[in-house]
Amino acid sequence: MSLAADITRRQTAMRLRRLGFGFGLAASVLALYELISFLLHINGYPRLTFSLLAWVLLIAGMVIVYALHGPHPDILPAWALPTVIALWTATVVFDLIGAWAPGDAAATPTATIAVGAGLLQIATHAQPRTLVVCTGVLGGTIAVAFALHGLDEPLSLAMAYLMIGLAAAPAILAMLVVRSLGVAAQLELDRAQVQSTITSPGFTVGMLASEELARLDLDAERLLEGVATGRTALPLDAETADAAASIATELRLHLIEGRRETWLYHAVSESTFLGPAVTVSDPDGLAGLLDPDQRDGLLSAVWLLLSDPPRPGQGLNIVMRRGEDASRAGGLTVPISISTTGVPRKGVDPATWHAVGRVGTYGESTRDGTLHIEIECVVGNPVDYESEQPAPHANRTEGRS
Repeated sequence: MSLAADITRRQTAMRLRRLGFGFGLAASVLALYELISFLLHINGYPRLTFSLLAWVLLIAGMVIVYALHGPHPDILPAWALPTVIALWTATVVFDLIGAWAPGDAAATPTATIAVGAGLLQIATHAQPRTLVVCTGVLGGTIAVAFALHGLDEPLSLAMAYLMIGLAAAPAILAMLVVRSLGVAAQLELDRAQVQSTITSPGFTVGMLASEELARLDLDAERLLEGVATGRTALPLDAETADAAASIATELRLHLIEGRRETWLYHAVSESTFLGPAVTVSDPDGLAGLLDPDQRDGLLSAVWLLLSDPPRPGQGLNIVMRRGEDASRAGGLTVPISISTTGVPRKGVDPATWHAVGRVGTYGESTRDGTLHIEIECVVGNPVDYESEQPAPHANRTEGRS
């Protein structure tokens, strides 16, 4: 599981680097377009010195981001973003001063619009809140400048809307893309973690408990090594004895939990997306009797029934109970009930029913706008299953690895 999570993280970082490169390229094209527009109308700027200074500051900020993005594609130094934002703030001020004039003598503040392209360049590095604030201030500044200059003619009003859109839209769209990528990456990582429970023992400790068991194992080994090498004197002093008793108690508690909690419990409770939306009622631990193909079918059906990620108001309730027919196919019949909330029947993907069919024979109905799925799942003999379970200490070893 840790290997799958590590691979997913690396893939996400690679996608983010590629996305940042694409944003940087788009920012360069937009800034170059505005620069060409400025050069073509350079004689029309009332205060050309301020306009030239604005472009120098803008380009300096973009060069800083490009220079630091090369050796550190994933993160910029702490000083970089405040410095760049300060340079671009000065760019807006100088550019508006350079373009300002009464009546038709005013020029287009091209560097101010190009600052929006600069914000696009840092979309993968800045926090969404920072990007929203900067974009809002930029758009608001342009709006105020046009309002002070006067919007008597419809053409002036249309030009104001166009400039605000050109300055603000790229960064806002980039922020939405980055957020969508973050949600998709988290969902992929979550699915990899949940999918790992398919091949885990029926009753086991979860990922977090495994990490805790590894820590407790290390503490116990250090204590035993101290006794074996003579560093820890016998009999143990009160403080060391209390520490040993605490380690033993925690180990016993974790091992007991590992014999009560099934793979399905950990798949749901340790999932960022499934945890808030799915509830499991399995007092007899019957989920531990499902074979890997049935587990995969059940988890696939859960993911397909919910949105990616689950929307507010969506939920699933999975109930497992011991069946009355214990002789069918030499095993045990486990009725599984899945009740949905906020999942319309017509919105269920056809692949869902194929996944449910891998668990067992099923029937579905809709009552009071709620979709109900009843599955008759046949599992192996519980006695045979218990004989194949690893000894309790095996869970501890697995957790340590």
